[in-house]
Amino acid sequence: MLRKTLTAYLLPLGVLFILSSATPAVGQDRRFRTDYTVEVSNPETSLFHVTANVQNINQPRLDLSLPVWTPGWYTIENYAKNILWFKITGEEGAALPHIMTSKQTWSVDTKGRHQIRIEFDYRTTTLFLDQAKIAKDFAFFTGTQLFLMAEGHRATPSTVHFIIPAGWQVISALKETSDPLTFIAPDYDTLVDAPTELGHFDVTRFEVEGKPHYFVTTPAGDFPSDKAQQVANVMAKVASTASAIFGKLPYEKYLYFYFFNLVESSQVSAGLEHMNSYVALVGAKGAEARDYPIESWAGGVAHEFFHLWNVKRIRPIEMWPYDYSQENTTPLLWVSEGFTNYYADVIAYRAGFRNRKSFLDGIAGAIRRVENNEARRYISPAESSVRIWLGYDTPPNFQISTYTQGQNLAALLDLSIRHDTNGKAGLDDVMRGLYREFYQRGKGFSTEDMIGIINRLTRRDYHDFYRRFVWGVEVPDYDTILGYAGYRLEKSNVKRIYFGFARRPGASGETISVTSVDPASTAAAAGLMAGDLILKVDSTNALRFGWFEDGKAGQTVKLTIKRAGEEKVLTMIIGSRNEVAYDLVEMAQATPDQIKIREEWLAVSK
Repeated sequence: MLRKTLTAYLLPLGVLFILSSATPAVGQDRRFRTDYTVEVSNPETSLFHVTANVQNINQPRLDLSLPVWTPGWYTIENYAKNILWFKITGEEGAALPHIMTSKQTWSVDTKGRHQIRIEFDYRTTTLFLDQAKIAKDFAFFTGTQLFLMAEGHRATPSTVHFIIPAGWQVISALKETSDPLTFIAPDYDTLVDAPTELGHFDVTRFEVEGKPHYFVTTPAGDFPSDKAQQVANVMAKVASTASAIFGKLPYEKYLYFYFFNLVESSQVSAGLEHMNSYVALVGAKGAEARDYPIESWAGGVAHEFFHLWNVKRIRPIEMWPYDYSQENTTPLLWVSEGFTNYYADVIAYRAGFRNRKSFLDGIAGAIRRVENNEARRYISPAESSVRIWLGYDTPPNFQISTYTQGQNLAALLDLSIRHDTNGKAGLDDVMRGLYREFYQRGKGFSTEDMIGIINRLTRRDYHDFYRRFVWGVEVPDYDTILGYAGYRLEKSNVKRIYFGFARRPGASGETISVTSVDPASTAAAAGLMAGDLILKVDSTNALRFGWFEDGKAGQTVKLTIKRAGEEKVLTMIIGSRNEVAYDLVEMAQATPDQIKIREEWLAVSK
């Protein structure tokens, strides 16, 4: 593994592509195509100037649309609102009349025309996983924000050329060409699923299965090179461990984009997956992230990496293909997101970054989070999958995480399948079946498709399992299913801190935004309301207050809040509530069959 400047590896890659590619020159290609230019002329303006040359048109009218969301981040963003001006011209340079037929679609008369040119400026304001941003020394975007889809031509190729300030470089999930500023995409879905960074950043290159991987860190010089090398080692081990489940890595290259201390809240940490990359925001400064235990990186890396199969390729039928014009609801996100949660722990464990106790504690923790949530009595995993669009960024008043519900069911299904097949199959086989029978055949899967694979593996009918625990809200018989591996659940009553309000980082600084308040909580009794912005707790910035430290329950604190532009001070008692804690405990007299399933379930990579 070697840390290099971008130029040192980008040009050789481009040369290799030209030597091995049989792609015809653009001028010889008579297919419909769109060639983009993305320009950052002055970072201080925060504007991307986007030009799209649409060629080889042979139809009387063309509709052009911009996505309203980025797959994987279940929020409508309406990216067209960031366009400042929008112009279409013909080959002779004269403006062409066009109409906006919906909030993200423009329609233009192309009768008798073979080429048109679209130009617009796109303003950026916020660095986030599903947003574009231009800063003084870097720019970042994903294709959903800048690239128009020509309706009816989703499968056609395109190029993207960049014009950037002197001294800046480019790294993209798109395919390179011999020109380090020009990239290509075979179709629209590939084009908009590719993050790109321009400017100054550090890159640590490494290989897995002979394929290049790039750990990209921003700001440049902030993340120590020795730590980057260690993190790259973790990423490589995670990639090879995940690859073993499916047989090989399904891409030509992979990029890990990490931004440190560049989001508006110092405590935010989140990631978003793509077909051959993911993007992560880490609230801690590079110097602080350097002190994270190296094994602590494995879970987050594994989650986003496993997504390159689960949800990017193994995709619910309702999301095949993606509809970029509206919400894509599906009852299967408990699989797409929840199974990925489970496999993040599985891969981190198999790769040697978690011990057995830590892995089992993760299983118990998912059970605790599900069974201590009142909403589990009313909201099934299938329903929570659909409800995710109600408030992905701002959680509704009554909810349960489809991530946790799916993680819980993944473990139960894994053990149940292993039991029913006498250890000959497990959840890995279900994932491989979904990959081969659906993604590789160019289609999404349904609940019935998934049940069919499990039934074929186990020679049992799992419809009842799905009726009770996926579409229904029954409590699984944990002791029976965990008993297949010689474990039982040990329960104990504990008192945990309960603040009584849902929150997220505020729009600036060290603040907390209150999204909802439990009317029966001490927060409500103190007068806290949804929409309040918590500035300080006593004399400490809100996000730096040790909310979950031992001994906080019962303490009285002063909340300095801002409401309707005015500051107020509320006196609140930090509440608590009784919960049931769960631990997985080995059965005293496990049978040989139980121990066999246990050891196969908990086998580690060699």
